Amino acid sequence: MFMNIRRYRIGAGKRDEVVRMVDEGWTDQLRSEPGFLSYHLVASGPDELVSATACLDEQALARIVQKSAAWVGLHLIDFEVSLEDQRQGKVTSHLG
Repeated sequence: MFMNIRRYRIGAGKRDEVVRMVDEGWTDQLRSEPGFLSYHLVASGPDELVSATACLDEQALARIVQKSAAWVGLHLIDFEVSLEDQRQGKVTSHLG
């Protein structure tokens, strides 16, 4: 299993609307992606979100991360969303 973790800065007061857009627009697309395992979106601050995407293998993760970046650029441009940090790698321990 491989995971990508991203931290986004969101325009002031726009976080909840971004979460709604992701829930209504992006998550259904994720479910149909081969190799997709899980997705979590965390409200880590008033104008910050952290996403964690897990996939079966590195190739599936790379493909989904690329599609995610394209989706964010196309659908969230009006919400001042900027990628602040990104990490990814092999999951070495898992509980749940």
